[in-house]
Amino acid sequence: MYPTLPRWWLVCGLPLVLIATALNTQLAVASPFSGANQFVGKSVVPDSNDQHFFAGAHFQVAPVKAVIQSVVKKKVNDYAAQNPGAAQMVQYMQYVDAKQVKQFADSGQVEQYKAELKKQLAAQGQTLTADQTAQINAIDSSKLKMLATVVQMYQEPEPTTTFSLEPYAGFIAGPLMVTAQVPIAGFHTSAQDTMVLGNPGLDVRLGQHFGLQGAAFAYAVGASGWAPLGSEDSSTIVLSNVLASPRYMHDYASWTGYGVLAAELAVFDLQVRGEYVEMRPSSSLNSDSNPLNDLHLMRYVNAGAALSTDMGFVGLSLAVDGLFNVKNAPAYNNTYFVTAGMRLFLKKAQIGAAIQLPLAKPGDGDTVPVGGINLGSPASVNMLLNAQISL
Repeated sequence: MYPTLPRWWLVCGLPLVLIATALNTQLAVASPFSGANQFVGKSVVPDSNDQHFFAGAHFQVAPVKAVIQSVVKKKVNDYAAQNPGAAQMVQYMQYVDAKQVKQFADSGQVEQYKAELKKQLAAQGQTLTADQTAQINAIDSSKLKMLATVVQMYQEPEPTTTFSLEPYAGFIAGPLMVTAQVPIAGFHTSAQDTMVLGNPGLDVRLGQHFGLQGAAFAYAVGASGWAPLGSEDSSTIVLSNVLASPRYMHDYASWTGYGVLAAELAVFDLQVRGEYVEMRPSSSLNSDSNPLNDLHLMRYVNAGAALSTDMGFVGLSLAVDGLFNVKNAPAYNNTYFVTAGMRLFLKKAQIGAAIQLPLAKPGDGDTVPVGGINLGSPASVNMLLNAQISL
């Protein structure tokens, strides 16, 4: 696991610096698709006559109650899968009264708790083995307090705010655009703030424009790759933004191939795109032949459309995204999001804010795990921010 980084609110520094720099510039003279950047998903390549180098950051924040619970359940289930004798304890944690366990732990009634535990397991028709009985008898005061905490988080997770900061930089040379990005995931609870690294990525895109401002057409094709170098904890950011899975699922090496078509008429831009995403388990321990493995090769399609308007220095956008299962990705299937945002266009900078809402949540109904992450309780709203400077 990567070391914990500074407190999460420090990540606001980079967007604020970009915004402050932007406010010192003059208003821009727009060229075709000058406001083509999307809050979510790929876009066409901007005109290389307008910019050669760019740098910026995406920032996202969302409340997710189930983040901690998802991590705890994954660790508990992993332990039970490797220790068959612990399966009964996992079942016990699902129905036990968490408040009662905490009362036993807080009052130091260790022996009374062990007697009650054996009684409840027997009431469920479970026959304890000698090894299981020895494990129960080995419970002391410290282990009971730890168990009370785990049961509480397993059943009643503490409300958690997730956030992500994604600094990026790149260049444009004619039809070629190259972007490098290092995602950072963060979690805020009443107890602590934590930041960890996500999967670094590289995007290569080729595109071309036809026509003039107000009457133009453009296309782009490209590919992105994400290296499985992120922290284990970064995977839970998927609960707040399932569209960001390749950037944060640390157990997977991912790549995306995509195409974008765009048309500009008067002050309106329309972009449609299709992305094919493959997420491949990065370790031999995660191969399909491993019976304890819950990570499998996943493939899905991300299709989207965005309509935006550029009124000189202010732009509005509305985008819809949909995910569709191709192979081993049922949690992504028929999942839809709508994103509404506003941008301020300045001479060398763009500043934007948007709200993203799920039209159909992943995991609605029967919950579906993805790499051990339970997608049954995703964020109901995301706030997205973006700031970029171009040279």
